[in-house]
Amino acid sequence: MRHRLTHLFSLFIAPLLLAAAVLFILVFELLPGELTHLVDLSIWLFALIGALLTLSYARTRNFFAILFVFGGYQALMLTINQPATQGAAAILQPEMAYNLLSFFLPLFILVNSLWTERFHLLQDLLLRSLVFGLILTITVAVALRFPLQLDQLFTPVHYPSFYLESLGLPQISFFVFLISLVVLFIQLLLNPQPYFAAQWVALTASVLMLPHFAEELIPQLATAMALVMLSLAVLHEAFQMAFRDDLTGLPGRRALNERLQRLGRNYAIAMSDVDKFKNFNDTYGHDLGDQVLKMVAAQLKRVSGGGKAYRYGGEEFTLVFPGKTAEQAKPYLEKLRVAIENYQVKIRDEKSRPDKDKEGKKKRSKTDRDWVSVTISMGIAERGPELGNPEEVIKAADQALYKAKKGGRNQIALAK
Repeated sequence: MRHRLTHLFSLFIAPLLLAAAVLFILVFELLPGELTHLVDLSIWLFALIGALLTLSYARTRNFFAILFVFGGYQALMLTINQPATQGAAAILQPEMAYNLLSFFLPLFILVNSLWTERFHLLQDLLLRSLVFGLILTITVAVALRFPLQLDQLFTPVHYPSFYLESLGLPQISFFVFLISLVVLFIQLLLNPQPYFAAQWVALTASVLMLPHFAEELIPQLATAMALVMLSLAVLHEAFQMAFRDDLTGLPGRRALNERLQRLGRNYAIAMSDVDKFKNFNDTYGHDLGDQVLKMVAAQLKRVSGGGKAYRYGGEEFTLVFPGKTAEQAKPYLEKLRVAIENYQVKIRDEKSRPDKDKEGKKKRSKTDRDWVSVTISMGIAERGPELGNPEEVIKAADQALYKAKKGGRNQIALAK
């Protein structure tokens, strides 16, 4: 739980730092007024860069989130913050445009976030464009046909006890904004991803800046910040895809190779392997096998003593201990070995167990236990006169792992 919360907090670091920087600039008026036009230009630049990044990585949700923030800002500037002489000629009156914008911006971001990416990039782009475009078209048509009825919907405060007047939002928009924040945060808890954290902060910044559209720099800086957040989230996700194992959440082989290049002169490396994992898969099925790998990874992630766990491949994991000898690292490995041995994995139901007609394996009876456990074997080696680089240390640790398995499994062996 602690590691999950730590990972969740790390996703908010960049967005919150950006938000703090913008707030600092606004409070202390660090940006001269004559640079406002450069901020306007940066919004176009950030939107373009973000759009290109999202399309390059086929992230349609990120693309439309950027589109909604950018489009909302442009609608705010062109429709609401226009001279009074042009207001009568506008498609929608400023108050109506503001009400609709404050309502649909959080709603669209929420729907877009919950809408998973299941189609080809062009199909997904086209489908989302049609759906959101149709909603906007119908809404504008209704607003032109029934302006008084919509005004009666947005203007009154229906429930005074559940309203923050200081936000400057219509109450119905306030409810949509609040619901969107709650649902998006639940989504973030269930699936901690950089995009979900970035969109949560970006949505908050975009909606909170709406009542300040007439103030200098606030809408520009808030929009620029939101666009940068959403763009950085794409790069963060790309980094995770390259360096983090998707199944276990541990850093992957590429991250391990990067870490090995930065080790000092003294370190120990352990190789670990789930005992009889192939037999376990054949008996209980690959779904439960994946569950076991996640459990083992979660335990290895808790390694103490300055160690760090990586998924090497398959059921094999690597633990790196900078500044430690093999003897110094062994007690921390022993603690992990015991924790994994004592952990019970629940077999969920009979349907998940292989049937001999399908897989040719022995069918388990209903009297078999519904909880199983696994063990791991480990081999550990340290850098020394005969092992001068990480590759040699890993090879020696792998040989020690083989010795541990040959010696009966569920044990730790040191390289000689």
